[in-house]
Amino acid sequence: MNKLFKSINLFALAILLTTFGCGNDDDGAPQNIEINIQDLAVTIDENPTNGQVIGTVQTDGSGTLNFSITSQTPSGALSINTSTGELTVANAAIFDFEVNPIITATITVTNAVETAMVTVNLNNLNETTIQDLTVTIDENPTDGQVVGTFQTGGSATSNFSITAQTPAGALNIDVSTGELTVADATLFDFETTPILTATISVSDAENPATATINLTNVNEVNIQDFTVAIDENPTDGQVVGTVQTTGGVPLNFSITSQTPVGALNIDPTTGELTVADPNLFDFETTPILTATITVDDAENAATVTINLTDVDEITVQNATLDIDENPTNGQVIGTLQATSSGILTYTITYQSAAGALAIDASTGELTVADATLFDFETTPTMFATISVDNGVYSVSATASVNIENINEIGDFNHGGVIFWVDPTSNNSSGLVCAITDQGTNVSWGCQGTFISGTSDSIGSGATNTAVIVAGCTTTGIAADIASNATIDGYSDWFLPSRSELTQMYSQKAIINSTAIANGGAAFIDSNLSTRYWSSTESNNNTAWCKYFANGNDAGLNKGASAYFQVRAIRAF
Repeated sequence: MNKLFKSINLFALAILLTTFGCGNDDDGAPQNIEINIQDLAVTIDENPTNGQVIGTVQTDGSGTLNFSITSQTPSGALSINTSTGELTVANAAIFDFEVNPIITATITVTNAVETAMVTVNLNNLNETTIQDLTVTIDENPTDGQVVGTFQTGGSATSNFSITAQTPAGALNIDVSTGELTVADATLFDFETTPILTATISVSDAENPATATINLTNVNEVNIQDFTVAIDENPTDGQVVGTVQTTGGVPLNFSITSQTPVGALNIDPTTGELTVADPNLFDFETTPILTATITVDDAENAATVTINLTDVDEITVQNATLDIDENPTNGQVIGTLQATSSGILTYTITYQSAAGALAIDASTGELTVADATLFDFETTPTMFATISVDNGVYSVSATASVNIENINEIGDFNHGGVIFWVDPTSNNSSGLVCAITDQGTNVSWGCQGTFISGTSDSIGSGATNTAVIVAGCTTTGIAADIASNATIDGYSDWFLPSRSELTQMYSQKAIINSTAIANGGAAFIDSNLSTRYWSSTESNNNTAWCKYFANGNDAGLNKGASAYFQVRAIRAF
């Protein structure tokens, strides 16, 4: 019995020792933490924006996670934040219900037991609008005559259809283009149906459109030929005569042809003929002028014959003159040249811009009357019609004044926006800045290394940039980005000096306006974190930058990149 009891105790002790031994062996082994990842299903409208948040893939784990997209359909649609699992739109063009109503992706995360499936269901949006159409046409058109075309907005449209029309059968519509044509011309009768209507629908449009066709009653009109004799060399706008009609009320006189071209104008309501170009009324070159006149509802056309009478000549030359913008009042532009046997008198009968020019009545000398109108950006060319009179008759000449552009702050020229003009250069040289930033989150580079030779002054930015690039070979730094930029055909861009950057800030509003008007972007100045690098070094660890939110300068670490922008400039 004692032997048995002793054996049992020994066996129990052996088991206990074995248990403690195994426990001690495993104390240092790494423990794998298994993470569960959950599927994500969302529904959003089609046509989102790039970067729009779709949702976040959920896990039950903790610590550092690494999310990734292992596959997606269609490719490139989604992006994922590797740390948080937040899904965003990568390519908004793919989110088109008509092409991809469902977008899917497979997501993994480190130590996850399984992958997660993301399903993005797109809502179809009505993307088409159709506009009502109201037109007026004459009664009695021809079959197939075009009445008008329905205009749509939004996405591409197709499948136009007429759902109702009064009277029935009057109209046809092109299913692809929305062009309305006459289907039955006998129904277009003013006396029985002065107004025709139709209801039009198109695929994807929320509402139908209404077509309203107002018919004009047609009257019979006869138009008469017209012959007249006048002196050569008339004046602009001189009345030649009036084309006469009989029958109904005439509407819309027009010149369908004339020889020489451009000699005459006609009043569309009254039929009054006037001189359009006096220089063409020259007996020696064109003793007879002719024109063909039509009027709505007339069965025939009329012929106009103008016989010129030879008179003593005034010889006058058209003038083409040049002047810089922003002249002074009274500045001489040039002189109109004319000769005659008598004493000549010069008068401006028309000018554009009105009030810009003055002329000496005795000499024909043209001068600046209103200098504020001589602005290249608004009026690059001015015109004037000048009457030259010798006491017997008069002729007209044309003066063209070309306004020469000079460099002004705010002009879009030389590859960018002019923000500084050298006051000693007679507007011939200065600085322009690019209309967009060339770099975001960019460092100045080479922190801890002193780049000798940079300066603060205006005009030193190009030298500063060359010195930085030579002394700091790190690629992708601010000076490297600026010096390697090619914009609008120019490749001599550089990082502005501290004073040049200050000048850019002082002209910020003008630069922003011109940049946006020409497809660029404004400076980032909506927060106090964003700043722009200059090419001026402060010391071996810092360089000067400027906050465009308030204009403050700061010498900050050259190795810092967050919130640092690059806007390159060049000299002209």
